[in-house]
Amino acid sequence: MTPQQSVGINIAEGHTLLLDPEHQGAVRCFQIEQGLLKVSLSTTNHQSITLGFLQAGDQLPLEFQRRATMHLEAITPVQLSESNVDAPQPGQHSLNDWTVDLLLIRHLTTAEQRLTALLRLLAERIGYRQKEWYVLPFQLTHAQIAGLIGHTRVTVTQNFSILRRARLIETCRGPTGDLRLAPRLVEQPASDSGLQVGPETWMVAGVRQPRP
Repeated sequence: MTPQQSVGINIAEGHTLLLDPEHQGAVRCFQIEQGLLKVSLSTTNHQSITLGFLQAGDQLPLEFQRRATMHLEAITPVQLSESNVDAPQPGQHSLNDWTVDLLLIRHLTTAEQRLTALLRLLAERIGYRQKEWYVLPFQLTHAQIAGLIGHTRVTVTQNFSILRRARLIETCRGPTGDLRLAPRLVEQPASDSGLQVGPETWMVAGVRQPRP
């Protein structure tokens, strides 16, 4: 599909819009007017790579479309409009912000540090506070999380089990299966690497847990 100037684009919930390199239009950047959007990238011989999650007010630059196909998946109904803004306003984010942040997460030393940093990033960017929890309003499989942090699904599953035993995360009942995060997991100082690894145990937000 070729984006057209001054034309809004609507993506129904659960649907994915593909922007391939051979059909670039005049639009160079979209703004998300409403909804929650997952943005991924793929080439002919590779699986898609998640680049980030954007919501109302955020920007979606299309420079990646020059090299690969962009997948725009609507987690909730999404409306896009053409944007000529050079930089995001305070409190808003661009796809480039997500790309840099996820790259930095993948360069942390351990899987525990990467997982904690990812959960904190998701909570800060697209989560919301509900009583004693932060809530992520969509589902990510352990395999998808593993792809985001550069580890195996088994490792992610093991670490999620530890976080659940420590009452730092829980999954909401119901069809949405929203993930809840404890404030002490999210509200750590920025300088805190997240999980401190020891020879027999590791620390999760200050709580000592047996290693998996």
